[in-house]
Amino acid sequence: METYNIIRNLSMYSVFIPLLFFVRALCNKLQPASVKLLGSLLVISALSDFISLISYQYFKINPNPIILVYAVAQFILLSLVYRSKYTNTILQKITIAGIVLFVAFAFVNFFFVQGIVRLNSNAFTASSALLLVYSVLYFHQLLHDLPDPFIERIFMFWASAAVFIYFGTNLFLFATVDRVIDKNDNQFLLSWALHNGSNAFKNIVFAIAMFVASIKRFAK
Repeated sequence: METYNIIRNLSMYSVFIPLLFFVRALCNKLQPASVKLLGSLLVISALSDFISLISYQYFKINPNPIILVYAVAQFILLSLVYRSKYTNTILQKITIAGIVLFVAFAFVNFFFVQGIVRLNSNAFTASSALLLVYSVLYFHQLLHDLPDPFIERIFMFWASAAVFIYFGTNLFLFATVDRVIDKNDNQFLLSWALHNGSNAFKNIVFAIAMFVASIKRFAK
């Protein structure tokens, strides 16, 4: 449990690293929408973690509704990030359709399927699968167009890499955590420790993306 708490805290506080670089990136008023959208997600992520922790530890309030609101906001903002970068109009329309369908699915799942007590793992699974597809489609576009010969200078390369790593790592966890893993077993804590570790790593990669965005001539 002590190790789990350490990893959980690292996961929570790691979001402040990309947030610092986001503030620096905002010094350049010409930042594209993708940078601002991802920065908004980082702010919401920090608030969600803080509110969830306070609600549960001090008021014993089930944080699942807060977590679900964050999951929906996360999907919407990341979908809009990809929409702003897709050059294919069909893919742009698909991301908007994906937002509408996912929000409807998350609403139905929360009120009629998994409810308030259980973690809404179905919503996390669906969003993870869709965002993985979006990231792969972006990488395909990037390899085809390659707007900069130095790929490490492209903001969206790092942002999409973070999305691919995090959701690729946790897709199986989200799909099984509410069905296969016993909450009273150490395996449950181990699984969420893996999730928290990958979340911290995702934030480090987001920090690299924000650093790249903060350098005016490298911002893409």
